[in-house]
Amino acid sequence: MAEGPQVIGEAIGAGAAVQEIFLDEGKVAGDLLDLVTKTGLPVTRVSGSVMAAISDTATPQGAVAVIRETPAALTEVVAGSDLVVVLAQVRDPGNAGSLVRSAAAAGASTVIFTHGSVDPFHPKTVRATAGALFRLPIVRGETLETVVSALKAASIRVFGAASDAARPAEALDLTGRVALVLGNESWGLPEEQRSLLDDIVGIPMPGPAESLNVGIAGSILLFEVVRQRRGSRGEGSGAVYPRQPHG
Repeated sequence: MAEGPQVIGEAIGAGAAVQEIFLDEGKVAGDLLDLVTKTGLPVTRVSGSVMAAISDTATPQGAVAVIRETPAALTEVVAGSDLVVVLAQVRDPGNAGSLVRSAAAAGASTVIFTHGSVDPFHPKTVRATAGALFRLPIVRGETLETVVSALKAASIRVFGAASDAARPAEALDLTGRVALVLGNESWGLPEEQRSLLDDIVGIPMPGPAESLNVGIAGSILLFEVVRQRRGSRGEGSGAVYPRQPHG
């Protein structure tokens, strides 16, 4: 289930399998209604009380969509991937959603939710992705051992992230086919899981903090990959800054 005009609009734009859309009859749907009308998707107008009953939030945004889950097959997506994000028992919907959103922005090929991770299609996770969940393949339910085996069989180097890592990500060559494994919020990547990977990388932190939130850490690592790849192609930073108003 997806909720809110922005998330539903992203789902429709990405070609997700939208089954039905419910709109609060007391609210103006605006652009979403125009989009739904153009696509011919089934729409049901409901009262505010019904919307409150089917919504997952305390303050419904007036739009809920039922979307058929379309998880991808591990071996199929890995074969054509060059940047993979693996969530190893990441259980917070907000963290998972942030990582999916960053993965999509960084051009990742797929995101893999291992067994024990939060449900990627839970309404809270979907909402945290701001619709990015529908923009790239999602694999779920496999063990980390199975995932790493499939990645290595496809000649993808597998790096884990840890706050106690001896080497920073910038010291490694991340311009080839790589996967980033991000561990649980509380215990990270246990030693038996680290031994499966090619290397463990970290983020330099000169300040007093001992670690970063997994959503922040994963995002930083993803854009280190982007930075290196742009540099290897001679594209520079690619930074674009908005013009400041005169006056």
